[in-house]
Amino acid sequence: MTDMKSSKTNSIDDLVGRIADALASTTAPVVSTYELARQAFMLTPEPAAQSPKKVYEELVGALLKARLLAPMDHMTTVKAYLLFGRSSATPSEVVCSLDPFAYVSHLSAMEHHGLTDRFPKILYMTRPPAVEWRKQAAARMEKDLGGRLLAYKETSLPRLVQPKISNVGHTVVQFYERSQLGAFRLVAGSSLRVATIGRVFLDMLREPALCGGIQHVIDIYQKEAKRYVNLITDEVDRHGQPIDKVRVGYILSEVCEIETPVFEEWVKSAQRGGSRKLDPDGEYVSNYSARWQLSINVPSLTRLTDGANE
Repeated sequence: MTDMKSSKTNSIDDLVGRIADALASTTAPVVSTYELARQAFMLTPEPAAQSPKKVYEELVGALLKARLLAPMDHMTTVKAYLLFGRSSATPSEVVCSLDPFAYVSHLSAMEHHGLTDRFPKILYMTRPPAVEWRKQAAARMEKDLGGRLLAYKETSLPRLVQPKISNVGHTVVQFYERSQLGAFRLVAGSSLRVATIGRVFLDMLREPALCGGIQHVIDIYQKEAKRYVNLITDEVDRHGQPIDKVRVGYILSEVCEIETPVFEEWVKSAQRGGSRKLDPDGEYVSNYSARWQLSINVPSLTRLTDGANE
């Protein structure tokens, strides 16, 4: 009996050591219950002397006792653990660690890239719609667990599910759902995923309310668009909808006085209609751009319209 107990203790101690090494090498400040359970499951040989759930519970208990992990109850309601020495992590790093398919966007991404002097009180994040998120999660679990995926699903261990995050500490987190194709880049040496420069400029005119308002967006375009024009036009050309091309085309050509051959194709997307407004949140007005067939419903730009009033 003593030998069995000693063997069991040594097994847990060995697992704790291996998991601790893995956690020390990660850039993430927090670890989800799924990630801990997955690592424990994959490092436990088959057949195991104990149930996978029991091994997992003993592992977490040992890591907490050794203070290599700390509960995150004081930071967010999501069940997860803060890694030793990572208490200075930013809210954006925490959210990117908890949601593997979310990235920093809108005004928060503008701040990251140095495009705005505003410091948002809300952390803006974008992630795929729920159905797409679940598909990506299923693919991630299949990649993580390989041939042991079915065996893992037969246990009661945590699965990769979309976390419900409303705040991290005193920072409110606001999610926006959109396809993330080509939308973000990884920040070296960190868990951060941040919208690319091109996507930030595209989102500014898609959702100006999440980017400091339409006038702030226009000011940034006037100040920075020439510097990033190739990144902007490439992103909009590849991932923008017709209305995106019209809005961005108008701002670049008529406001920033930038011309590029791609506008010859974009202008084909121009068409009159009540929904064709520069500011998607503003009221339709009669001042419009004849070239881009767009209602210019931003007071500061009324003088730039090249079409007649209706």
